[in-house]
Amino acid sequence: MNMITSIEASLNYSFSGVGPANRQALVLIVSDSAPVVEQLERVCAFFDLGVEVVASEEELLPMLCEHHPMAVIADVDCDTRDGFDSMRVVAGYDHDLPVMVLTHGDPVLMGAADAMQELWNLTMVSRTSAKPLAGQLAEFLYAAGRRAGCMRLVQI
Repeated sequence: MNMITSIEASLNYSFSGVGPANRQALVLIVSDSAPVVEQLERVCAFFDLGVEVVASEEELLPMLCEHHPMAVIADVDCDTRDGFDSMRVVAGYDHDLPVMVLTHGDPVLMGAADAMQELWNLTMVSRTSAKPLAGQLAEFLYAAGRRAGCMRLVQI
């Protein structure tokens, strides 16, 4: 008796949104602080990641749609768009997109980031306990790249 049967299945799936398979090895940085951007760009360059900087309120959603980044790093201390507003925009685009919120060690801002993550149902939010250290960024970028399948890093 043959217990295995086969059925014909269609492979023509259509998914809305952006899946990890079509993400680029690119990080969007939401900050208007030149020293913060410079530090983040150096770490991303070390890992051979592309970087796009978003400094104005109107740019974030179009940049997400155009570039399909593997992660977003958002500074809560921006003049034009703070990290919490960025979290809201990212949640509307893809609630599973990894986001690092630069809280600069402020416990109130870290608590607010937790609340915003829950409010907007974001699943992949990291917070910084101080200015982000290279190791903390590397860990975040590794996890985001591995999830997106677009980095050539090997965990040590």
